[in-house]
Amino acid sequence: MPESVPKKILIRTPNWLGDLVMSTGFLRAVLESYPDSQIDIIVKSGLESLPLPHQGKIIIFDKNKDSAGGFGKSLRFENYDCFFVLPPSFSSAWMAFRSKIPKRIGYAGEFRSFLLSSVKKQDGPRGSQHLLKQYLKLLSTDLTVEKYPPRLEVNPDWVDKHLISCQFTIPETFIVFTPGAIYGPAKQWPIKHFRELATQLHQAFGFPILILGTLDDIEAGGTISQGHEWIFNYCGKTSLAQLLAILTKAKLLVGNDSGSMHLMGALQRPQIAIFGSTSPSWTAPINKHASVLSRDLFCSPCFARTCRYGHYDCLNQIKPGMVLTEAQKLLSS
Repeated sequence: MPESVPKKILIRTPNWLGDLVMSTGFLRAVLESYPDSQIDIIVKSGLESLPLPHQGKIIIFDKNKDSAGGFGKSLRFENYDCFFVLPPSFSSAWMAFRSKIPKRIGYAGEFRSFLLSSVKKQDGPRGSQHLLKQYLKLLSTDLTVEKYPPRLEVNPDWVDKHLISCQFTIPETFIVFTPGAIYGPAKQWPIKHFRELATQLHQAFGFPILILGTLDDIEAGGTISQGHEWIFNYCGKTSLAQLLAILTKAKLLVGNDSGSMHLMGALQRPQIAIFGSTSPSWTAPINKHASVLSRDLFCSPCFARTCRYGHYDCLNQIKPGMVLTEAQKLLSS
């Protein structure tokens, strides 16, 4: 007897910005598979401003205001049929368990299998296949990242609204640098390399450069921009929605393996993604306009926040001239 179509589906989306953006391919696949179902998504507080694919409610989870178990319990009377658990954490599976939603689908790990009704096992070691592919396998093993790449539902009106709200003027033509990466220094290309690249790009193209990021990136942005009137350090001066809106207008993004990298990938805009301790095979942007740079060293990928050897060769060996070459290819195509 064929399995009944769920009327109400709930999806716990990932906590990290980049993982959330990658998961939009999975969200789109679920929407296509169940066009007549209500599909609600749980989003970490602070990320709800993104134009995410859904056909239902965006439910905000703030761990500072509610526990995972308490939040899950509050869902018990919402009559959901199915709960997809994308984060790999124990707490996210505990949330699903406490909801008492009959079908709870997620991956094994962190001793959480008993909390799920349908447990999937990872194919191979961590990072051996793209993270989006892992998400898609929760729905079907036949789905591909090529058919369901990450996408955000931006439109001209949405972009204009958020650009107008910026407290600074956006140039007509510009390049963006995003030197930050919350994960740690093993994902951050050296600031001196960004500064040297900025000079090279300006000499080659003459475009102004906007440096974007969080409050934590202000100092790095100041070092890169110091003495250059054509570099604008706007770190800490944009909301997440404003950042995305600005990226829709950028000629090029140069940045680390970070949330902003995945935002640009979802926009299918030209970008250069620089990888240090992490693996392109796991989290590279799925974007035909992306150039991915990494060094295949004996210790790579280590997935560490800091370099155990202290040399950060995986990042230092990616020279500004190498990035300039890729930029010239992307900007001339």
